[in-house]
Amino acid sequence: MSASLLTVEGLSLHRGGAALVNQVSFDVKAGELIMLVGPNGAGKSTLLSMLAGLQRGDAGSVAVLQRATHTWPRNAWAEHVTFVPQLSSMNFPLTVRDVVSLGGLAHSTSMVTLRQQVKAALQGWDIDYLAEHDVRRLSGGEQQRCQLARSWVQMQQAQSILWLLDEPLSALDLRHQHQCLQQIRAITAQGKSVLMVVHDLNMARQHADRVLMMCCGELVADGSAEQVLNAEQVSRVFQVETYLDHGWLGWR
Repeated sequence: MSASLLTVEGLSLHRGGAALVNQVSFDVKAGELIMLVGPNGAGKSTLLSMLAGLQRGDAGSVAVLQRATHTWPRNAWAEHVTFVPQLSSMNFPLTVRDVVSLGGLAHSTSMVTLRQQVKAALQGWDIDYLAEHDVRRLSGGEQQRCQLARSWVQMQQAQSILWLLDEPLSALDLRHQHQCLQQIRAITAQGKSVLMVVHDLNMARQHADRVLMMCCGELVADGSAEQVLNAEQVSRVFQVETYLDHGWLGWR
């Protein structure tokens, strides 16, 4: 059995009397690609920010390598966990190459190695032709790929084991979504783990090793894509009539 890289037990967060995350428990094994799904407002982004150490819960615990989040020195945490939030505009006068190079800041990487990794990232995320462009002038999809390339560089380091991605595919066209999934699979093939928020349920059915489904701040299902993303459960959670046709979900 694979070791648990991430362990979440009874995690809760309340704001203004409302439970944004309520008694969530699960673990992440080495080499897993887990996709987190649920309707808008389900608590997915809040949960991911808590797992990234940006928010602390009112109750419960988060541990990486069986060590509680709040006990990690910040530099050691950054070496092990990489987080990409939902797309936000970059307002600094940096080139794409500069931003991608930031992925090496958390690690003691030699300049020669970092240059090689940045070159690979620019090519692998199809932004090499934008390397000297000002990031403020990129389209939304280009900015997304730039941030993903930056975090990919961080994940190349030996200590980096957990990649948290909040809707990484949201601004990407079909070709670049496929490319992103290929890069993610290459990471899990190294025994590292990826937990990502997605809205495309059929993509989750096709690519996820495991699916977590949230609704109203609670984890309502955890299992294989076939177990979690069945027509009955999707209909109930998303409140839309759903059917399954040759392995693909559809809506009426």
